Amino acid sequence: MNNVRYWLWFVMAFRPGNKRIWDFIAPFQDVKAAYDAVFEGKHPSMTSAEKKNAVSTHIEQCDSIIEYCEQKKYRIITFEDENYPPLLRNIYDPPAVLFCMGNIENFNSMPAVACVGTRKPSVYSADITGRICSELAKRDFAVVSGFALGLDSAAHRAVLKENGCTAAVLASGLDVDYPKENENAKKLIAVNGVVISEYLPGTHPDKYCFQNRNRLISGLCFGTLVTEASDRSGALITAAHAVEQGRSLFCIPPGDIFDKRYSGVIKYLREGAICTFSHLDIIYEYYIGTSFKNIDNKIRWPELYGSDDIPCRDSRRPAKKKSSTKKNEISGNEKSKEEEKSAKWETMTDELDKEQLMIVEILKEPKLLDEICELTGIDSFSLMAKMTELEMIGAAELLPDHRYRLL
Repeated sequence: MNNVRYWLWFVMAFRPGNKRIWDFIAPFQDVKAAYDAVFEGKHPSMTSAEKKNAVSTHIEQCDSIIEYCEQKKYRIITFEDENYPPLLRNIYDPPAVLFCMGNIENFNSMPAVACVGTRKPSVYSADITGRICSELAKRDFAVVSGFALGLDSAAHRAVLKENGCTAAVLASGLDVDYPKENENAKKLIAVNGVVISEYLPGTHPDKYCFQNRNRLISGLCFGTLVTEASDRSGALITAAHAVEQGRSLFCIPPGDIFDKRYSGVIKYLREGAICTFSHLDIIYEYYIGTSFKNIDNKIRWPELYGSDDIPCRDSRRPAKKKSSTKKNEISGNEKSKEEEKSAKWETMTDELDKEQLMIVEILKEPKLLDEICELTGIDSFSLMAKMTELEMIGAAELLPDHRYRLL
């Protein structure tokens, strides 16, 4: 059974999310060698409680877990598995083992954004969460959330309506139905996305599980969106993890700046979170960001750093302001829509670069992204950045059939 049983042994002996697992494994950079040194409780750094857990945990128990997961069609993905999410591998204290239900390969192929917030949202926040997540799904972004009631469910539901990819990160075992109201959603999510947990099957959630789980939600993504959170909201734990992990933090402007339900959001906006007015702000940040693009998917064993060594996110570069179109004074209202459009484009084209002008020239008829890529010769990653910029300045829009057109 290769090394899966040894990874499981460490999780069973010392509990998921325990940093001591890496204290034992990382120096050896070989889980089997680490197991041989630890399983009899003879490792010099072990406490008496750790020795007791090591001696009482038998490798045969791991084989039973593997067999149970095979019956349930759960996948066990260890830190050294090629399908382990690359962004998650690069956080402080990554999970040693993930239990997955669904299409992890599809999830790993997409840029991912976390969306978190309160369990009792306002109508304003629920509506915005649904709209933004829906638009992200249309552009092949995966949305990650915590499967809770409220805004987590709103995020998952919006992506599922678009047949998109969403990841639900649980604070329990995959076979535990919590919350009960979302029991049937796991199978829907698993079609294009994935349900993930670092907890062994049969584990019921507690306060520690929820807090520990939040580092995975942010760690799977290049950025985290907070749509509504008071200063005591658990969503702020995920936001704090995102900042500590060097990932982008997005916050929706509150509907009412005096409403205490948004006090946590206001706190992070004051501290430099990216003020998010639409999905385009998130997409733009993804395509101009650099901190997460060069992450090496090769196995590099974790080192347990001090808090002072954790990188912080650079503040976002202010976007270039667009000059307003000067309208000619014409008596009455005789100026036609075509003339207004012509005047708008005359001003707008002065601000477009060479590649954007090339895109505009071929978009006289709506086209798919692949068609634009072929006609312009611009690589797909750079092209998406250009298209997002054109959307942000009101020059183009994405149609329901995934074609782009000029406005």
